[in-house]
Amino acid sequence: MEKQIRIRVQGILEKEDEVLLVRHEKNGVEYNLLPGGGVDLGEDFRTALKREYLEECNIVVEVGDMIFISEGIAPNGSRHIVNVYFKVEYVSGELELGIDGNLIGVEYIKKSDIDKITLYPNTKKELKDYFENGSTGVKYLGNRWE
Repeated sequence: MEKQIRIRVQGILEKEDEVLLVRHEKNGVEYNLLPGGGVDLGEDFRTALKREYLEECNIVVEVGDMIFISEGIAPNGSRHIVNVYFKVEYVSGELELGIDGNLIGVEYIKKSDIDKITLYPNTKKELKDYFENGSTGVKYLGNRWE
């Protein structure tokens, strides 16, 4: 089986002093993620993130600037995940748990409580820096195929 890099998009949706997270359970372990998921072939990052917010949180969002990028590479080389993080703004819809089978919750948590949770990938430091200082200056140029 050919190994491939998986690309995921995640959105940072803030509401006053809170940030939206989804809670997952896998193999008996609970953890939190920023809403988002895998990018399908032929789907641009913004479209994928809008779809994932509908699937996971039942809300429509507008996708803004790219904030940062992280990678997750398994020590044995079995998995390589690239996570691309965007600022998102709420547009419409009523927040409720979506259809993903691993989801067990969706809720806003206080930004000041971010150190108290399990967050995958662990971007707590970068999120706190973003909450305090704003954008990092990364710019997503979108699909440039000609």
